[in-house]
Amino acid sequence: MCRFKMVIAYDGSAFHGYAKQPNLPSVQGALECALQGLGITSPLLCAGRTDKGVHALAQVVSFCASLSLQTLQRHLPPKITPHIACKHIESVPLDFHPRFYATMRTYCYVFTKALHNPFLSRYIACCDYGDLVRLQEALDCFVGMHDFKFFSKQSGDFRNTQRQIYRAKCRTRTLWGVPCVLLYISAPSFLRAQVRLIVGAALAYSLGHLSLAQLQAQIHAQYRYHNIPAPPQGLYLARVDYPRHGSS
Repeated sequence: MCRFKMVIAYDGSAFHGYAKQPNLPSVQGALECALQGLGITSPLLCAGRTDKGVHALAQVVSFCASLSLQTLQRHLPPKITPHIACKHIESVPLDFHPRFYATMRTYCYVFTKALHNPFLSRYIACCDYGDLVRLQEALDCFVGMHDFKFFSKQSGDFRNTQRQIYRAKCRTRTLWGVPCVLLYISAPSFLRAQVRLIVGAALAYSLGHLSLAQLQAQIHAQYRYHNIPAPPQGLYLARVDYPRHGSS
């Protein structure tokens, strides 16, 4: 019996999130169904659960199987299409855990001011924003170790809401002919809905709906001034890094 690591991309609009839910399509459910079709009943582990509508460019999952790597590489990818794509499969040590071994996770949020192509509405968020200098100024405030209890869903089960953000940057790029802003946030781990709440507050500051003092007070867990998350459509789990087994 060997453990395998698989890096996948998926269209989050086709699922009600990563985690299995009764009578609802999920990424986990689709993967487990495909694995069972190959006689694999091992528990499926993942680097992090994504919410309904959130996409992944490089989600990492792992499972145990008695099949060879070549057999998996040949037969598993066709079973998870069209909404999930296998980017890479490799064998890893039996103790590898995609969640607990991860050292860094990077999310990318993609948005534009006006989206006139309905076929892209599930993949690019339509959000109003102000000056990009102010947007970056807001993002800079999040870098470092902070108590993010006011940047997480209250239903989250995290007792420790301290998290360290290593990078928060935005840049412009044209995607599919649409002028977009891409916002990258990197941290070892995130609270539930933390990225979307950070993006929502940063956009509010860029538009002048939040003052710098208010934004900083919320970052310092003094008072919640803004609690509207950015839409899920523009969010992608872009990268997961590991110390011993390489990055996704």
